[in-house]
Amino acid sequence: MEQTAPHLPLGWQPAPNGDTGTVDILYSLRFAPPSQRKGQRHYHLLYCGSTLIARTLELPPLLTAFEKHAELLTAFRAQDCLFVHAGVVGWQGRAILIPGRSFTGKTTLVKALVEAGAVYYSDEFAVLDREGRVHPYPVPLSLRSHNGQAGRKTPVGWVIVTQYQPEATWRPRRLTPGQALLTLMDNTVAAQRDPAHSMPILKQAVSSVIVLKSKRGEAGEVVSTLLAPFNHAR
Repeated sequence: MEQTAPHLPLGWQPAPNGDTGTVDILYSLRFAPPSQRKGQRHYHLLYCGSTLIARTLELPPLLTAFEKHAELLTAFRAQDCLFVHAGVVGWQGRAILIPGRSFTGKTTLVKALVEAGAVYYSDEFAVLDREGRVHPYPVPLSLRSHNGQAGRKTPVGWVIVTQYQPEATWRPRRLTPGQALLTLMDNTVAAQRDPAHSMPILKQAVSSVIVLKSKRGEAGEVVSTLLAPFNHAR
């Protein structure tokens, strides 16, 4: 358990002693036994239910696979909130959402914004409650705001639709809240599972947002230009 605990989804808690409640999802980690013969190696195995998720010779890749699978499954099955692939920071009392999946450059942009004074919420998911407010999802823990604190739940103020492109110039154009909703829907983990759940939350989130879209170059070079209009918005 000590090895797996750091890889469990954010907010997990151990079951009380003696709790025999129903288990919704069962993960099984089978650690490889020591080899008895020279040249023989056994695999570590990870199952979700009866489905084999990962098979590795080394333990760290198995634990990483467990972390990613459990995180996505949590996001997919969440009932009281909605998980959107997005980087999130707080600025001037509102949240800036940067939707996008892995390898779109959102982590580096979030890091640069935090270094410029923004409050860190997440570089992985925007977690929206039923009122469309963003809650912090501080993973990885190495990213924090300049004062060492993660943010509190806050309304969405801006949605930045961007992707890193070498030597690109930041030339934003304004989009409508409806276009922002479609972008967020495209990055919502459980969008197809239950649109009746996700659509009202997304509508609440974008009801009064400013939406900007542009390619960008290096994160550190665009941050001051990106934040400048927000200082005078609203």
